[in-house]
Amino acid sequence: MPESHRRPGRRTAAAVFVVVLALLAAALPAQAAAIQAGRARYAAAIEPLAGYQPQTMCSPTAKPGVADFSRRLLKAFPSTRSLGIVRACSAGGRSEHKEGRAFDWGVSARSAADRARVARVVAWLTRPDVYGNRFAMARRLGIQYVIWNHKIWGTYAATSGWRRYTGANPHTDHVHFSFTWAGARRATSFWTGKVGNVVAAPLPTTPAPRVPVPPGTPAKPGTPPAPPAPPRSQPRPADALPPGPELVDETLDLPGSAAGAVTSGALVAGQDYLIEASGTWQYGRNAGMLADAECSRTATDATWRRDRSVHELDPTSDHLDLYVDGTDLLSDPDTDTGGQCDTASHTYRYVYRPWRSGRVTFQSWDPTPLSDNSGALSIRILRSAPVEDVTFAVPAGAAAGVTSPGALSAGQTYLVTVSGTVDAGAGVTADAECSSTPSDPVWRRERAADPAYPGVERLDVLLDKSAVAFDPVTDADGSRCDASNHSYRFTLTPRTTRPVNLRVDDLYRGDDAGAFTARITRVVQPSGPETVTVSSTAAADATTARTYLAGKPVKLTATGTYTYAAGTTSDARCSATTADPTWRSNRLLDAGGNQLGDATVNGRVPSWRTASGAACDSTTHTYTYTYTPTVTGPLSLGVADLTRGDNAGSLTVTVEPVA
Repeated sequence: MPESHRRPGRRTAAAVFVVVLALLAAALPAQAAAIQAGRARYAAAIEPLAGYQPQTMCSPTAKPGVADFSRRLLKAFPSTRSLGIVRACSAGGRSEHKEGRAFDWGVSARSAADRARVARVVAWLTRPDVYGNRFAMARRLGIQYVIWNHKIWGTYAATSGWRRYTGANPHTDHVHFSFTWAGARRATSFWTGKVGNVVAAPLPTTPAPRVPVPPGTPAKPGTPPAPPAPPRSQPRPADALPPGPELVDETLDLPGSAAGAVTSGALVAGQDYLIEASGTWQYGRNAGMLADAECSRTATDATWRRDRSVHELDPTSDHLDLYVDGTDLLSDPDTDTGGQCDTASHTYRYVYRPWRSGRVTFQSWDPTPLSDNSGALSIRILRSAPVEDVTFAVPAGAAAGVTSPGALSAGQTYLVTVSGTVDAGAGVTADAECSSTPSDPVWRRERAADPAYPGVERLDVLLDKSAVAFDPVTDADGSRCDASNHSYRFTLTPRTTRPVNLRVDDLYRGDDAGAFTARITRVVQPSGPETVTVSSTAAADATTARTYLAGKPVKLTATGTYTYAAGTTSDARCSATTADPTWRSNRLLDAGGNQLGDATVNGRVPSWRTASGAACDSTTHTYTYTYTPTVTGPLSLGVADLTRGDNAGSLTVTVEPVA
C-alpha cells in the first residue's frame, strides 16, 4: 500500500463516511464541476475495485492522469496548493510518487474550511452513481487509495471504510491520492468513456530495485534470483451469495491450505451473529510460522502481533486475518480480546451483522502460496437471537470460557447467576467468588492462586474477560461468601446487543476439573402484589419468588404478630409484654441501640409506618414501607432476632411495585 505505510488500522464499513453521508444529503457544490470529466454521463459499465499496485520501478515523471486530476482539483479549490507528484527514487521507502502516479493535495486538517473541502471531494469520489455502482468516481479515475488526517481508504479494502493510518507522516497537511497504472495513464472511463484495465501494470522501463535475498539463501552463480511471486489479493465480497437454509448454530473448519470455506446455512441480512474463531494454522513450511484468526508469529519472531505483513512486495498490509464475505472480522476494536492477541487459547469473538443474506465464505488472507500451509481454524457461527432465560455449563478448564448461547438485548437488565464449585487443583476448591484449601478450609474471597503474584486474586469467574463483583445469594456470616449454596449473582445491563462470555480466572487450568452452572435471566419489573410468609423461627430469611429491579420502588405491607420470646409479642415494628401490655416501638433494643424484633428487608430494619401515623398499630398490626432496591434480585425478608429458637409464629409481607 502507501509509502512508508505501516499497517493501517481498520474500522467497520458502517462508520466509513459519517461526515460524507451527511454532506450527500445536499447537492455537491459547484466546485465539483471543475473536477468532473468532460461528459454528461457514463455507461453502466465501470472498472472493478482496483487491487494494490505498489511501486516497482524508478520512473519519476508525472503521469498524465495524475497531472490532469491535480489541475482539476486545484482549479476547483484555488485556495489550496500542490505539494507535488514526483519524488526522487533515492528517497527512502516505497512510494508511487517515484513512478509519478501519486499526488499530494495541500490542505490542512486544522482548517474547518479545508476539512469541508476534503469531505466534498471524498463524497464525489465515493458516492454511488445512477447505476448503483459504489465508489463510482474513484473507480473511474483509477484511484487505488487516499490518505488524510491519520486515516486511509483504499479500493482494495473499500468495504472496510476509512481505517486508522499509522505511517510516519500523519497526512494532516495534505491529502495523498495514489493511482493505478491505468488511472495514471488516463486509460480509464473517467477520460475515455471505456472501462480500463486497472489490474495490469506496464513493463518496467528501468530496472526495478533489487529484492533483498533472505539470509542463508544459497547463491546460484550465473543465475539471477527469481523475482517473488505477486501477492495473493485481499479477500473481497463475492458478487452474489448462494442461498441455503437459515443458519442457527454451525461450526466449520477453515484449513490453512484452502482458499476459503462456505457455511452450510445462510445468514440473514440485519441479523446479529456471534462468530467465534479458535485455533492456529501454519502459513508456511517452517513450524514457527503460525497464525490464528487475528495475530501471527514467524520462525524468527515468536511475538504474536496483530499487524504482520508476510509478503515482501506488500510490506504494509495486515495479512493472515480472518475475513467473512470480504470483511475483516476483527476490524472492530470492540472484540472480546480488547484489541490484543489471545496467546493462550487463540480464541476471538465478534458480533457480525451481514448486509445481505446467503451462505458466506470465510477466508484467511495469506498472500503467499497456500500449498505449504497446514492446520485449520475452527469457526462457530451462532445466531445471536435475544434470550429471556438460558442455562449453560462453564467448565473450569475451558481457557476461552463459554459464550452464552444467545444474545443479551441492549438496555435490558439481566440477572447472571453462577452456582456450584470446581476443583482448581492442588486441593483448592473454588466457587464463583471464594475458595478454600485443606490447610485453610474457611471460604475466602481474596485468595491468591499464583505464588508469583501473592497480591492478585484468582479463581473468580470473569465476565467478558473482566472481573466483576458477584454477590452471594445467601451470606450467613457476612463474609460475602456463600459457603452453603455456593450461588452468586450479578446484574448486567448491556449497552449493545451481544452474547456474554464466562470463564474461570486461573493461570493453571491443566489441573482444573468440574464446571459451574450459569443462568442468565432477563428481569422485568413484576406487576401486581406478591405475598411472602416470614417465619420467625427459620434460621434463614424468606425470599421473594420474584426478582425486583434496582432503582424501582416497591410498597411493602407487613401484618401479623409473632412470639419474640417468652412473655413478649412483636409485630413488624412494636412489641408488648405480659408485664407491660402497651404496644411500644422502642422496647427491644440491643446494646448498640438497634431495634430488635422488627421485620427486616434485605437484612436491614426499615422505618415502618402505620396508616394513622401513630408509632404502633395495636389493632390490625399493619405497617407499610416504600423500599427502593439498590441491587436487582429477589428481596430477603426476616425478623431482627439472632436467637430464634424461642420464637413462634410468622408475619405476612406483601410486595407490590409502585406504579
